[in-house]
Amino acid sequence: MNNQDIKQQIISPGNDLGQRMKILRKASGMTQQQVADSLGVSRPAIAFWETGREGSARKHIPKLAALFGVDSEIFLTGHTQIDIPLVVSPDEHDMIGLYRMLDASRKVSAQKWLERQVKTQQKNLEKLA
Repeated sequence: MNNQDIKQQIISPGNDLGQRMKILRKASGMTQQQVADSLGVSRPAIAFWETGREGSARKHIPKLAALFGVDSEIFLTGHTQIDIPLVVSPDEHDMIGLYRMLDASRKVSAQKWLERQVKTQQKNLEKLA
């Protein structure tokens, strides 16, 4: 595997943010120019952000959220908080409480850690089968 292959496998937070921006922009039926005009930036800046390159997109998240009618957290995590009635065990309740105390970036880290734990467990169960 060469360096280019490794670079392509790495997913950056900026790229995730850019993809979310692009999806929300298209879902809203807006062009890059319309978004740029709404934020007071250039159209190339929007294209730059959507391709995941570094820029000042993060400081515009509140304006982008208002423009697209979504919660700001969706730009950081891809999720938004929705109250869902659910019956949980006491330990699950504790975990949810702790999770809700985390900031958005730590929530992503916690989710990824849990996913790795589940994958490891599944692999171990497959080896036993």
